[in-house]
Amino acid sequence: MREGLNTTPLDIDGSRGEGGGQILRTSLALSMITGRPIAMRNIRAGRAKPGLRRQHLACVLAAQELCGATVHGATVGSKYLEFTPGPVRDGELSIDIGTAGSTTLVVQTILVPALAAKRTLRAVVHGGTHNPMAPPFEFLARVFLPHLHAMGAVATLTLDRHGFAGGGSIERDERHRGQLTLSIAPSELRPIEIVETGEVTARRATVVLARLPTHVAERELAIVREQLGFTAAECEIREISEGGTGNILLLEIERAHARELVTGFGEKGTRAELVASRACDELASFLAAEVPVGEHLADQLLLPFALAGGGRFRCAPLSRHATTNIETIQMFLDVPIRVEPHGDAELVTIGRN
Repeated sequence: MREGLNTTPLDIDGSRGEGGGQILRTSLALSMITGRPIAMRNIRAGRAKPGLRRQHLACVLAAQELCGATVHGATVGSKYLEFTPGPVRDGELSIDIGTAGSTTLVVQTILVPALAAKRTLRAVVHGGTHNPMAPPFEFLARVFLPHLHAMGAVATLTLDRHGFAGGGSIERDERHRGQLTLSIAPSELRPIEIVETGEVTARRATVVLARLPTHVAERELAIVREQLGFTAAECEIREISEGGTGNILLLEIERAHARELVTGFGEKGTRAELVASRACDELASFLAAEVPVGEHLADQLLLPFALAGGGRFRCAPLSRHATTNIETIQMFLDVPIRVEPHGDAELVTIGRN
């Protein structure tokens, strides 16, 4: 996809749409894929702390290392970035965010470019693995990656060590430092469709608990059984000693061709019952919508579908996050993306089919 490179930097306004880090990550990924330099201004202008934070800087530096890019403006707090990519190459990366910033967002930045370039990559990312402002490890590993596998991707993601946001300074204490490992082999993405809902074939509720009393997990799972009707056999408590202090409730459902995972994050001052109730409400809303693709998965499928040359999926009405992502993709790629009403849902069709 890099033939006939356009070397004129693409001007990108980071304040567009939802005005957050997704514009940065998608722009970095597509710059690497297409070979098009970018000049991005107003980075994360829509956030309380605008500019590059540590986790966003880690995305920039990971992309730079992956393709040997020339970069200007890669500092914490910077609202302007110039990124001129080289070709994506095979290799091993080690990325340390230096805070509990999200490792999964770094993975999202480099995963699809490495697949598109048909490269072999092993990337080890240190930081937070479970962060309330980003998809947790389990979402990428058990919801997003299975769909990439269906598209032909050869990729694995392993959780080497938990790292919880708010779990302490990972700079000072190795126990609070999470780690993910991404492995990719050369592969070819092909179009798929995810339009049928299907019956729920399996469901699980898991509480991951670190350095907190067991009764916290028991209270959360009691709410799950009460509100969603999960059985005791479908509930699990996983107590760990790494990653600082953490409480995460994972609600997962599987269908024949689709899956979803909802996360509830415990926080100081919030009762366990409220954490669980919020997560249950979110999963109940998803089930009531009778769609195979959830809000966050819809956002993440857009780029690989566009690079595969097409495909369709059915979801609830797209978030502003996703519509901003569509706009960003279409700045780089001449790939039609149509969003059409489909009852109370939406049908997203990518490509010229």
